[in-house]
Amino acid sequence: MGVIGCCGTFCGLLVLLISLLLGYMSTLEHPIAPIFMAVFKLQGMGKPLTDPVPDDLLPQARPDGELFFDLPSGHKMPGNGIGMCCRPTAYDHDSVRRTVLWYLLQGGRHIDTASVYRNHEAVGLGMKDAMARGVPREEIFLVTKLFPDHFGYEESMEKGERMVKELGVDYIDLVLMHAPIKFGPGLIMNFYKAKFLGGEVDMKLGDQPEQKQFRLETWKGLSQLREKGLIRNIGVSNFNIGHMKEIQSLQLAPIAANQMQFHPWVPEWMKEIVAFCHKEKIVVTGYFSLGGFDHKEKALELEVLNSIAKSHGRRPAQILLRWSLQKNVSIIPGTGNQKHMVYNLATYN
Repeated sequence: MGVIGCCGTFCGLLVLLISLLLGYMSTLEHPIAPIFMAVFKLQGMGKPLTDPVPDDLLPQARPDGELFFDLPSGHKMPGNGIGMCCRPTAYDHDSVRRTVLWYLLQGGRHIDTASVYRNHEAVGLGMKDAMARGVPREEIFLVTKLFPDHFGYEESMEKGERMVKELGVDYIDLVLMHAPIKFGPGLIMNFYKAKFLGGEVDMKLGDQPEQKQFRLETWKGLSQLREKGLIRNIGVSNFNIGHMKEIQSLQLAPIAANQMQFHPWVPEWMKEIVAFCHKEKIVVTGYFSLGGFDHKEKALELEVLNSIAKSHGRRPAQILLRWSLQKNVSIIPGTGNQKHMVYNLATYN
């Protein structure tokens, strides 16, 4: 067989394999989730998972100087949470369960996860473990997110009810629409490329009439679940000002929160979104508080940041976390290391 024939055979097999892979992924609830999980699991190969929690460890005192954010429902959200995403231990069942238990026993109360992270069951079990040791459910503030592949009125209601069951709880404190666009595989890849590697997502894609309709119908569905008491508050994530104004025009459940990237290096348009949220009494939760994948390493090496940290007897990461809190933005730093949880919770004082 000649070179051209070999190439043709190889290319044909490659196309077949890709077609089979895409076909398989299309049968999954969240087609992007396996890729998302595989990347972080590969990063964690050979690295330690979360330590087991001692059987005799009981709940510790809540953090000194703990801050809370008022929500439209009258509930209060702890300003310092733990993110259950974007690290190897967030995709290992035992590590997730232990992480939640460690965090709650050490005084933390705000847990942030999402349907697409595929760790609902382990998060719920960690909560139950903590409750069995004396942590009251009413003190725990549980946040999860509805991924865009479940946008729509009926779809959002069905998935919302299922998330409550997956987590093994009677209610969820806050459910966020994970992104403003109901997108296919190509848009998903572009979205996460911008999110993790830097750059801007083309939000003009969200201005299409069908996309606006998806958002509005989803909000109607989540508002119904709020009326039923399965969800106490509903909000958004990665929404711009125009998207939020659309939701407000429905005059249904108020937007409780907007979760978005926030750190000292975010562009001006993101700062404008934060200002709008504060004006409208929408709580802002920031992810990538340490600078994200594109700023973290150089941020923690900044001479001025290290100087401030040294003068206060703190770590540079704690200075960045405190900076967000002082900007009236809640934080959800992620870690599966119980010692780092203590450092993060100490950001309050």
